Amino acid sequence: MAHIKETIVKENFLFPSFFKRLTHIIESQFLQWHFEKDTVYQANDSHMFFTTSLFDKRQKQLDNPYKSLFDPILYFLAEEVEFDEVLKMKMNLYVNHTVQHVHKKHIDVSQGNDGKTPLPGVVTAVFNFTDCDGFTQVEDIKYPSKANSIIIFDGGKYHCGATPTNAKKRVVLNINVK
Repeated sequence: MAHIKETIVKENFLFPSFFKRLTHIIESQFLQWHFEKDTVYQANDSHMFFTTSLFDKRQKQLDNPYKSLFDPILYFLAEEVEFDEVLKMKMNLYVNHTVQHVHKKHIDVSQGNDGKTPLPGVVTAVFNFTDCDGFTQVEDIKYPSKANSIIIFDGGKYHCGATPTNAKKRVVLNINVK
């Protein structure tokens, strides 16, 4: 079962050539981004962003043709934390709103539909594709968005992200494993 006590931050997480290939994919016109009016389910924050789901076991969404290109990230993640299954892989693209929006704190995977009770044994990882002043906040600690870096933490910890003001966009890959 996946378990993590301390937050792990790794820079230069992927091989440069692999990182460059994935960056090319996310910046191409072929990866389909979908508009979301709120950053967190039922937050009603009007902090719109774009997503693309690569895999979601609970929603039985298993057919994104780009998933296989991102799967090798899981081998790198397995070097940091043990896990038996992948629950979700989702890309988020936050645009520059000229002012920084800090989104509502949340957990990615919960028991039931309340969105508040963490599913035990979940580890959350946020992989950054872009350098910018946007960030990921885990509890009270802010981690900068640095290209080719990852933040790995206990999936029961509340976290949030923030939009950039010094770049056109912030792109991350959220991964949840158990």
